[in-house]
Amino acid sequence: MKAAVYEEIRKIGIKEVEMPRIEHPEDVIIEVHRTSICGSDLYIYRGDLHETMSPGKSGVGHEMVGTVVELGPRVTRYKVGDRITAAYSVSCGSCHSCRLGVTAHCETTNKAVYGFGGAFGGLAGSQAEFLRIPFAEAHTELVPESITDDQAIFISCNLPAAIRGIQNAQIRLGDYVGVVGLGTTGQLALRLAAQSGAARLFAIDKVESRLKKASETGADTYSANQPDIKEQIMEQTGGRGLDVVIEVAGQPDAFDLALSLLRPGGVYSGLGVYVGSEHPINIGDIFLRDLTIHTHGFDNTQPNMWNAIRVIERGMIDPAQLITHRFSLSEIANAYEIFDKAADDVIKVAIHPK
Repeated sequence: MKAAVYEEIRKIGIKEVEMPRIEHPEDVIIEVHRTSICGSDLYIYRGDLHETMSPGKSGVGHEMVGTVVELGPRVTRYKVGDRITAAYSVSCGSCHSCRLGVTAHCETTNKAVYGFGGAFGGLAGSQAEFLRIPFAEAHTELVPESITDDQAIFISCNLPAAIRGIQNAQIRLGDYVGVVGLGTTGQLALRLAAQSGAARLFAIDKVESRLKKASETGADTYSANQPDIKEQIMEQTGGRGLDVVIEVAGQPDAFDLALSLLRPGGVYSGLGVYVGSEHPINIGDIFLRDLTIHTHGFDNTQPNMWNAIRVIERGMIDPAQLITHRFSLSEIANAYEIFDKAADDVIKVAIHPK
């Protein structure tokens, strides 16, 4: 079968690899209908995780929907032909962390993530024609017929993360809410915030096409390239600042900006993925302004997958509207290049393995 593999920094290729097989009684094998490129995949593409990847061997991708083609003997929840999606991180469902709902820190799988190399379990990636799903019953969901493949790929990662960001933001009726970073998860968080009682939305990014997309929600848009962005927003909030900022950029300057925009007693809800180990934080400022800090970049997706299905089924949000580009698996190199450069007004890339 064909699968996308990490070859070197900024180079993803297609290789013929062995078909996955049942390795444990709780495995299932799926034929992948649709997969996609997530913003966190760019950390691999750009070489930030080069040391954990095996060039020419490590598969990539962690978002997917597909049909079950083979079942391990202990799997009773599904049957061949069922359409399922899996959380990006593999969790067993029974260890201490999983029972606490901290599924991304599963003690059985040791924080395994599809397509993230040796340091995260060495699992195959979802950007492939077929994929083995270990501990299948613990971190997957049956996709209802009412949900399309295009919608279902968002259930693996982006939409549950956005839901968690809203939960941690603790938005109150009448709040001024900012979203810093308007990639896929940021766009989803913005749309959910619009339905969560926010009186006014402030959308912030460096990419003009993302700001244009965010304006569809009625949000005020601000370019993070403007040196006086803080002053502009402070002027619009009576000099007080924002009640809540949801930060989804995963960059130190975005983190600093998010904190600077908060009013005293404000809430920071962090969804950005950070791979750096050092960044100065002014603890005194956080203390004196009584800020509440929530981080959730290494998201515990599984607990919110059902919520994600519900908000799609009930018409609260249609994440598929964010898909701007489609590629076949053979075009994966071009897909990564466009997504990496934020070119051609790209927001979300869908990959069709077949």
